[in-house]
Amino acid sequence: MDDLFNPHTTEKDIVNDNNGRMSIRRASFTRKVTQNKRNIGFSEILKENGGLPKKGECLLIKSNGTSDTGSLFHCMAQTGTIEEMYLSTWIISRSNIDYICEQIDNGKIKSLTFIVSTRMNQMSGGSGKATYAYLVESFQKRSDVVKFRTCNCHAKTFSCKIGDNYYTSTGSGNWTKNPRIENYILINDIEPFLHNKEWMSELI
Repeated sequence: MDDLFNPHTTEKDIVNDNNGRMSIRRASFTRKVTQNKRNIGFSEILKENGGLPKKGECLLIKSNGTSDTGSLFHCMAQTGTIEEMYLSTWIISRSNIDYICEQIDNGKIKSLTFIVSTRMNQMSGGSGKATYAYLVESFQKRSDVVKFRTCNCHAKTFSCKIGDNYYTSTGSGNWTKNPRIENYILINDIEPFLHNKEWMSELI
């Protein structure tokens, strides 16, 4: 698999100073292309291992940093319309915000309850204050579908009702790319779904 944390470069993209003082690597890629690579890679591995869990099954997943929670959601979203979704995270990337909003705009998410940590609005950097402002603006435009709350929350879990499947993912990963090992438990069962629905709905 290609290195998903570095842009693609070729020999002609690399310029070396003859005296060895400097080396410049020129590269270019878009955020969306990078996220799509991560999603496709995760999807291929999931398919090789039997796909999403059937009713009453669970998957124990370890990621090595080449995918994130958004990659798992991307696989779910391909299977049908999400009638209800309950999501809690510490932080989320702009590319994952865009993908969620795209699903809403295409009628693929009918109802979303979204909980995010207050810490996101306090952080500098790529997925900090600026991305939080973008998140709020994006969800305000879709307030007919999205119920949104910021609070002191570190829970990283989401549940989706798709047809008669009730998927819940819970684990250490955020909705951002990072080069760390993360773990997930993915369950297809109504009880974890109802648990997430209950406590997140109470916060709204």
